[in-house]
Amino acid sequence: MWLTVARMSQNWETTPKIVTAVSIKALPSVCREGLPLPGNSVYCVQVPRTDENGRQLKALLDYLLDGEIDAKDLFDALGVSSSTYYRRIKESDYPNAEELRRVADRFALSYPDLQIQFGLMSRQEVWNYVRAAESAHSAAATLQDTTTKSAVRQRSKLSELTPRLDAPPL
Repeated sequence: MWLTVARMSQNWETTPKIVTAVSIKALPSVCREGLPLPGNSVYCVQVPRTDENGRQLKALLDYLLDGEIDAKDLFDALGVSSSTYYRRIKESDYPNAEELRRVADRFALSYPDLQIQFGLMSRQEVWNYVRAAESAHSAAATLQDTTTKSAVRQRSKLSELTPRLDAPPL
């Protein structure tokens, strides 16, 4: 007994006899979504800022503080909820200058160094800022010395302190 296959009616696409620019269809591959476009060095997908070595903020803090930093420590330092933190770390402008300042304050790190690491300021810009601050401070000190001499108030010794009668008890 021989098996026979019934003819199926299918519309097969005919191949072109001549290849032209119209017959070639360029379809973008799904695998290329995250890669830079040809001729561009910018990624198509938004990625958060990284430091000079390609590390994100949490990885840099793990390195600098010699240990695991929990995400809870980080979103507490930033002063945001956990859902806001996890949404924020996917955005292209994370971390911004204010977030770096909060992290630097919480973990006792150098704010200018973090800004340099994440490319928000260059080393030259930091030096210019420091020089400008020094010159402004010296100019203000010179101006204050020439106009008035402020009285220096010394702190009282503990033995000389007395309780305030108008203050409520602790």
